[in-house]
Amino acid sequence: MSPRTAQQNQTLREERRTEILESALVLFARFGYERTSVRMIAQEAGISQGLMYNYFAGKEELLRALFLRGMEDVQQAFASAEETAKPRQRLEQIIRTSFALVQQNMRYWQLFYGVRMQPTVVAGLAEEIQAGAEAIRQTFEAHFRNLRADNPAIQAALLFALIDGVAQQYTLDPAGYPLEAVISEVIATFCSTHT
Repeated sequence: MSPRTAQQNQTLREERRTEILESALVLFARFGYERTSVRMIAQEAGISQGLMYNYFAGKEELLRALFLRGMEDVQQAFASAEETAKPRQRLEQIIRTSFALVQQNMRYWQLFYGVRMQPTVVAGLAEEIQAGAEAIRQTFEAHFRNLRADNPAIQAALLFALIDGVAQQYTLDPAGYPLEAVISEVIATFCSTHT
């Protein structure tokens, strides 16, 4: 058996890191951030507690990495919409991609919404949560400005709250929630009035 290449080692490291993040997210959602220990996360991931510290300095770093992962997914979804030529179509694409992101990563978003509202999490990530929300709001506002909306800041705040709320409702009841009909209505409301 030949030794692993640097690329293979890096791939294995990333896979292990992802497993640890998934384990942490599951436990944070099940037991709460405060009651979940590093030992519990290591056990759930199938590694020793000492080895886990080779990947993350502690729970706080795990929590931050989970939040950043979600924000990276959102930013990638928005970036793909930027390839669309017309402003109205870009806004429609952002709306569609936002919900597609939730559908594609349902387990992550179900757990994330459960973890995100815990008081300790909110306190520990206040700056990151605020910065992430502001980045999303600014993206929406820029699109409404391009569409010459009467009040781009308010339209952006409203659309952001609507997408976030619909996504939460959908993750609570994916089988029963009329997501496609809601997406169509959101697009009709925000895109057809801004041509």
